[in-house]
Amino acid sequence: MGKVFTFFKGRVALYAILKSMGIGDKDEVILPGFTCVVVPNAISYTGAIPVYVDIDIKNFNIDVDKIEEKISKNTKAIIAQHTFGIPAEMDEIKKLCKKYNLFLIEDACHCLGSKYKGEELGTIGDASFFSSQWSKPITTGLGGWAKINNDELLKKMEKEYERFIPPTSREESLIELQYKVYSKLLTPKIFWTAQSIYRKVSSMGFAVGSSTDDELEYEKPSGFEKRMGKKQITILNQKLSSVKEMISHRVKITNIYKEFFPEEYSLYLSENSDIVFLRFPILVEDKKGILVKARKEKIEIGDWFLSPLHPNMDGWEKVKYKKGSCKIAEEVCEHIINLPTHEKISESEAKRIADFVKKHRGTYEYPIS
Repeated sequence: MGKVFTFFKGRVALYAILKSMGIGDKDEVILPGFTCVVVPNAISYTGAIPVYVDIDIKNFNIDVDKIEEKISKNTKAIIAQHTFGIPAEMDEIKKLCKKYNLFLIEDACHCLGSKYKGEELGTIGDASFFSSQWSKPITTGLGGWAKINNDELLKKMEKEYERFIPPTSREESLIELQYKVYSKLLTPKIFWTAQSIYRKVSSMGFAVGSSTDDELEYEKPSGFEKRMGKKQITILNQKLSSVKEMISHRVKITNIYKEFFPEEYSLYLSENSDIVFLRFPILVEDKKGILVKARKEKIEIGDWFLSPLHPNMDGWEKVKYKKGSCKIAEEVCEHIINLPTHEKISESEAKRIADFVKKHRGTYEYPIS
């Protein structure tokens, strides 16, 4: 179901979707206040205004009971993010979109393989966008794609897509090299070192980074409107052809975490959900402390999200986020870590990670949504 359009990054796919929907100056787009900064950036690049809704502690997704109060005459779309692979409550969001004649966009960057009431995520809304950046369910180095499920919107996307250009040969070569290095050399035990090196060489222009300095300053980079390169598309098709193996591995690793953290696992599940966890979220007492210990002991642990607009810790007002507006999300950011499920995590490594976290997590009471 739906037609796919490939892009240089997932955020570019979102931007193209918004443009195809005719979203622009002074329009409003609702999204969770617990996301990557590139999502509100893409909205702002169109001239539209991001409007944030707090999250539900049970699934780290947009709180459906708080959406309607944020809808105005200028609202044009709702973005439903499936955080960590956990499905958002799509029935309730669909009802609101139908009631107010709004577009429904799925942020499917975390959720390849997850289902909601038997339907694959990314096929439920009018459109969805996916990412194949390093940390996503499958990787092409960098990259992303849009899936259009609305026939009327499809025609507009086909026209919009003509404006997007291929990456330069230098960009393609760098991404191919980075992908080979990632595939052959990166292991969980050198995660922290590799992350530091990658960020440094990216800032020096010797690698194609996930986010540019412009994006982290809330500015649209030059040459933003790019398609996915040919080599990226080849890798993407290969990865999609073996997606069942990816899902199987992530489920196997998640089952290990389930044994260590049964209460959290039960909290995230619902009768509507069939979850393939991109990362398994845990709330801890001292987030900074456990991350420092993990680095010393060469334990791979993720810090998503550092802030409601990850990874930015300030400047939120530039994309219309007001501190204190999403209180649950802001508190969660201070305490959340996540455990990897990717193909390089073996069962023994998963047990080592889980044992470390259980030992150092401390005591923390979940906030009430």
